[in-house]
Amino acid sequence: MTSSGAFEWRNIGILFAATIGIAIAGIHFHVVGAMVTPLGKAYGWSRGDIAFALTITAILHPFTNVWIGTLADRHGPRAVALPGIVLFCAGLALLGLAGPTLWSWYAAYTGFAILGAGASSVIWTMAVVQAFSKRRGLALAISLAGSGLLVSLVPSIVLLLERTAGLRGIYPSLALASLLLMFIPAWLFLPRRRAGAAPAALRSKGGDWREVVGSATLWRLGVGLLIIASCVGTFIVHFQPMLTDAGMNRDDAAYVALFIGPAMVTGRIATGLLFDLLPTRLVATAAFSLPGIACILLFLLPLDMTTATLLALLIGIGMGSEVDVVAYLSSRYFGLRRYGLVFGILISIYGLAVGMASWLVGKAHDAYGTYDGVLLGLAIGVIAAMALVISLGPPPPVESDPDPAPPSH
Repeated sequence: MTSSGAFEWRNIGILFAATIGIAIAGIHFHVVGAMVTPLGKAYGWSRGDIAFALTITAILHPFTNVWIGTLADRHGPRAVALPGIVLFCAGLALLGLAGPTLWSWYAAYTGFAILGAGASSVIWTMAVVQAFSKRRGLALAISLAGSGLLVSLVPSIVLLLERTAGLRGIYPSLALASLLLMFIPAWLFLPRRRAGAAPAALRSKGGDWREVVGSATLWRLGVGLLIIASCVGTFIVHFQPMLTDAGMNRDDAAYVALFIGPAMVTGRIATGLLFDLLPTRLVATAAFSLPGIACILLFLLPLDMTTATLLALLIGIGMGSEVDVVAYLSSRYFGLRRYGLVFGILISIYGLAVGMASWLVGKAHDAYGTYDGVLLGLAIGVIAAMALVISLGPPPPVESDPDPAPPSH
């Protein structure tokens, strides 16, 4: 039997481990954005060719995320996360072997996509939603906000590592740091599951997997997320190239990118707080509108330092909100017993769209020399995504606070 104080401290530890894990597990998207220029200069690869690596991961993620989510539903987050972190870091280091041939870049990213699945956000958000109920929106927001702080530093970190460790040393250096930062908190704080015992959170509502996969709610959410994630994929990989196209040097572009991270944190915390206070559909619809506004402004405004900084703030707030929406809506509309499966499906759709959009937008730029048509098309798509969220109806009532069994000693 544990006191409420011990329970609260245990939850804080879980939240800390999840925050670190989510932040590091997702940085590879942003590292690719920062490496578009140096990889292109070193090996002659086009933007579309480089971004296609993210498309490969996006194609694989529906298989890996659903499999990992199902394993976590069965065995709990800790049993999957600890070996998953080691494999994630091995796959990240593998990326340093890529080049000068383009196929080696794709082969390395394929290996990374498979090896890194066990450290994905499916695992970390599951740990959070099992530990929190009444303030689940805020807890998810905090855990997801860590990536915003790290994202703001990625361009500068990549530049520093490129100048000190060389182009091939960037990914192994990131892998070593990631192993140290992720494994220790996960080992210390993720709760152990007694054999044969399921946490109370897993005994909450949530239908059979056939019911989940056949749900109209799931697919309306999925289509909306596909559109929004296409905007996010465009911003992640192509925002800095847009800045350099406008005449900025790489250092100025990296400076502007610094504002995205704090804005992501602001967007995630604000969205999480609003989810705990306001109707779910209202908050989700408002969050979905932000990428469309950013696309319109990118089309209309000249990219000098002032407008680029303002757009970086808006893009960051939008990017910060969207994953929060995925995690929160997964738990509210489907409960916790099948959370791993539901979130695995939705985040796979999200990741697939990010990867496909980053590639297709790169190829469109290679063909036409401009992003204007893409930005207008995405802005129109966002309106449809907002309508899909509004059509969902109110979610079921929130479950009572989960109380996971304490670790056995």
